[in-house]
Amino acid sequence: MLPLVLLGALTLPAHQAGISRGTWTLDGAVVEAELVLQRAESTAVREVVPSGLVVTVDGALCTPALLGDGAVEEDGHAWRLRFSCPREGRVTVELAALLARSSVGHRHLGRAITAAGAVDVVALAGASSFSFGEAAAITDYLRIGVEHILLGFDHLVFLFGLILVGGRLRSLLGVVTAFTVAHSVTLAVAVLGVWQPPSSVIEPLIALSIAYVGIENFFVRDAARRWRITAPFGLVHGFGFAGALAEVGVPQGDVPLVLLLFNLGVEAGQLAVLALALPVLSALRRKGWLAERATRVLSLAVIALGAYWFVERLVS
Repeated sequence: MLPLVLLGALTLPAHQAGISRGTWTLDGAVVEAELVLQRAESTAVREVVPSGLVVTVDGALCTPALLGDGAVEEDGHAWRLRFSCPREGRVTVELAALLARSSVGHRHLGRAITAAGAVDVVALAGASSFSFGEAAAITDYLRIGVEHILLGFDHLVFLFGLILVGGRLRSLLGVVTAFTVAHSVTLAVAVLGVWQPPSSVIEPLIALSIAYVGIENFFVRDAARRWRITAPFGLVHGFGFAGALAEVGVPQGDVPLVLLLFNLGVEAGQLAVLALALPVLSALRRKGWLAERATRVLSLAVIALGAYWFVERLVS
């Protein structure tokens, strides 16, 4: 692949400025790029390669890595890059930072290669991005919802803290239902563009809700009537879910369906965790291994995690 890029550089007359060439190869969830600029412009853009080259897949940011760079013939400079993405999907490359440091009228002439074939792409001032590859299937948002709740350890710790004190199954289901209804409301409010508080506010609040649940475990006997506190906390967590969905990207023509599928995925993951956790906790109580002292120790662990995440999120 690199020889093709170098061949492109060799075809550039020495006096020609304002053109860069490259190949962008999509292989699963990895994008590999090879760029060639004339040496006169390579010095100016060096500081923004690779950090200033923004590659996303379905709205989720890919992590850049510089594999190597060096001079090539005919007064050129080449970079080899790799972008590791969180999932497969449609890739968008944003070259605004590179173009801003290049000469006036600079054009990036690229070749995007996927399993389906190759296409030519162009980026220039005013049209600094291009896309290629297949968009995520709409049904993938169900899977993304499941993955988010299973990998969202803060949400799982919150739920664990809620059910740790035990209680009648009806009361526990009421707690979970209140949380579900509440976070579904704010998820829709945020995704539909009505209102989305900044993550710098929401994420520390989620951490505080975790610490609060752990503290409350010292003063409640079971989950009865606890739905009254999980409902407002669910509103906060819903904005957190919306932030995660925004990172993935939402097709504007399919917002209602994406909301439904993502929310169903979140609930499926949540119910799967509860289906495993509730019988285990119940068995431990019957055997006397989860007495009041053990519950308090575990609640202290919940408080500590919530406090740690709160401080971490305030600092970051």
